[in-house]
Amino acid sequence: MQQAKVLSVLKYIFFFFLLFTLSCAKIGNTFSPFAFGLYFALIWSGQKFYFLAPLYITASLLADFNDITIISSLVAVVASSLIFALHSKLEKPINLPLFCVYAFVSGLGGVLAEYFINAEIFLPLLSLIASIIFCLAGKEILSILLVRGLLYKLNLVEIISALSILCALFCGLSNLEIFGLSVFKLFASFVVLISSSVFNMSTTLLVSCVMGLGDMLASASALSLAPLVIWALVVSCFRTQKRVFRAVAIIGVEIVLGFYLNLYGVYGLHSLLPVVISAIAYVALPKKLLEKIRNFCNLSSSTMAMRNVVNRSRESLCKRLLELGEVFGEMDYVFRSMIKSGMTKGEVKNFLAGEVREKICASCPERHTCHRQCVEETYSVFDNLINSALERGKTSLLEVPPFLTTRCSRVSSIVATVNQLCLQYRNYAGVLSNIDASRVLIAEQLSGVSKIMKDLAGEVKRNVSFDCGREEAIISELSYNNIVCSDVVVYEQNADVVSATLIVRKNDSEKQKIVEVVSDVCKHEMAVVSVESSKIAGWNVITMKTAPRFDAVFGTASCPKATSRVSGDCYSIIRISEDKFLLALCDGMGSGEKAEKTSSLAIGLVENFYKAGFDNDIILSSINKLLSLNRDEIFSALDVCVIDTRLGVCDFIKMGAPQSFLKHKERMEEVSGGALPLGIVQEVSPMIVKKVISNGDFIFMFTDGISDSFQSEDALADFLNNQTSLNPQTLAESLIEKALHLSGGAKDDMTVIVAKIFSTSGGGM
Repeated sequence: MQQAKVLSVLKYIFFFFLLFTLSCAKIGNTFSPFAFGLYFALIWSGQKFYFLAPLYITASLLADFNDITIISSLVAVVASSLIFALHSKLEKPINLPLFCVYAFVSGLGGVLAEYFINAEIFLPLLSLIASIIFCLAGKEILSILLVRGLLYKLNLVEIISALSILCALFCGLSNLEIFGLSVFKLFASFVVLISSSVFNMSTTLLVSCVMGLGDMLASASALSLAPLVIWALVVSCFRTQKRVFRAVAIIGVEIVLGFYLNLYGVYGLHSLLPVVISAIAYVALPKKLLEKIRNFCNLSSSTMAMRNVVNRSRESLCKRLLELGEVFGEMDYVFRSMIKSGMTKGEVKNFLAGEVREKICASCPERHTCHRQCVEETYSVFDNLINSALERGKTSLLEVPPFLTTRCSRVSSIVATVNQLCLQYRNYAGVLSNIDASRVLIAEQLSGVSKIMKDLAGEVKRNVSFDCGREEAIISELSYNNIVCSDVVVYEQNADVVSATLIVRKNDSEKQKIVEVVSDVCKHEMAVVSVESSKIAGWNVITMKTAPRFDAVFGTASCPKATSRVSGDCYSIIRISEDKFLLALCDGMGSGEKAEKTSSLAIGLVENFYKAGFDNDIILSSINKLLSLNRDEIFSALDVCVIDTRLGVCDFIKMGAPQSFLKHKERMEEVSGGALPLGIVQEVSPMIVKKVISNGDFIFMFTDGISDSFQSEDALADFLNNQTSLNPQTLAESLIEKALHLSGGAKDDMTVIVAKIFSTSGGGM
């Protein structure tokens, strides 16, 4: 509440400044139509007339205290107050024709005062008509600022209205001085500098001309226009440079115009001081504030509608993704609730014993003796038979104690029935286990999809922050370098990542200068993500993004087992996102075509899961279940490394794979894992080891055919550490050759992946 009051007070102080400045604005030093027009426009826009009335009278009298001013301002205030009070009481709106009539009636006091005091009628009437026209222009702009807001592109009438108010304001400022300093120069030079940061060159020139026109109306001299036009032209030449260059440029131009060209006539340091003060204030302006001014002034640009649509579409997409995430989450819950826990071992034995009694003992004449008088001994025999059949797969007559064989004539039937029931139960339990495993697998996938949806919603939720200033600077700088760029969109995804999309002439799209210019303007090291053909012939669309800290190059080498035609090892090196690489190495059980088929299946699943964006735990658990559900025994050692080039880290995930090595400039790091290979057990708990990478590091991954060739892990580490080559392909081939030499030939499949990490910001390869 207190803040609202402060803002209201500041608003009316600003209105007073405008009214006073426009009261000082006189065309040809004869008549001043602007203050009355603004006052009437403010009331028409819904501002409180009982606050504006005293402000208008005070501003008018301070600007020109005489009888005519007193009469005209009082009549205008009284007439307008009565009119608006009456309409407010009757709750009747004021349409445009009535507004013009009311404005004319309210301004007649000044016309009559001029007539009776100075015997003038023509100029006062002309001033009143000009006031009404200016009032209409003021109403257009006030409706934008106070009612509609700067959400849409200004139409031609609104642009003309805004320029007319700007012209009137600077007409008034040209008649003001503070301590002998020109207020006009102080504000005009500052506005030129701000315009050069906010608008393009043509708009800056237009604003300067309008301000110069205001000074020309007050001074009746065309020379008033020249300095501002020259300021705008020179300052615009430094639009892509730092602010200080523009500040120095406008001071330099003012010195040349004043001291050397004698454009102003009498000129001294006091004449230069307003421009110097403006330049210093402009340089000292906080960057965030200048950015807000730029965004505010570019809200009405032609591309704003498109950018609003982009952010609104992102909000809608975020909502849909969250809803889909919830749907998949519910489906995950449903599938998990369908999983049957099964019976305990004791419950199974009781159930099977009951089935045996029902099938064999129910029709036996001696059942009462066995199941009443000797119940504990009989139940113990059944329990042992069933337990033996469940554990060993089959029981026999040798398991039946003598006391039962001597009195029971159906012992053979009991043993046969126990074996049959246990076999049926094992088959049923296997089917049930597979069904439950399938449900768990589906539930995990649904959970993974749900998480992906929600993560995507989080990424989309953030509004895209467009940067119009950088866009114009890129176009100007590329043009200076003879590169034709028709359009640019620059936006920030977050504080660290900037993206830029350029429409560039096809002949220029391969020029390295484009990357240099965009990097310089965006203050980020940029990298080209894609170059695509535009729908318009002769143009390409270049997409760029802040370059990650690191990049990587790779080398691979492999050798099949001496007795096999095909290697059972498979590997993959793919980019799973703009900032991440996946290195995967899979060693299928055995060697030859069967092992190759197994490892190919596993590596294909790894690639697709990672590209889809699933988490490590879900990926490995799902692949493990898929392999374990296969009728054939499929085991695979899996070695995965995910390199995040933006964060500068890598994750090692090992499932039965040998150790890997991370070679730094001064030391070696061994990465080991203890998890079982894929497909052996249904539940897996992979070990994930995170390591920090730096410029010049090497990553070595290999199958056990390599590691088993060396006498020890230390011997392997020493060999890698003593390698001097910087080429990853050469290193991979050297490791294969050394392993073959040590083992006397390929006794197992051998595969090596070597990755070299290098900095993208000058570290080089």
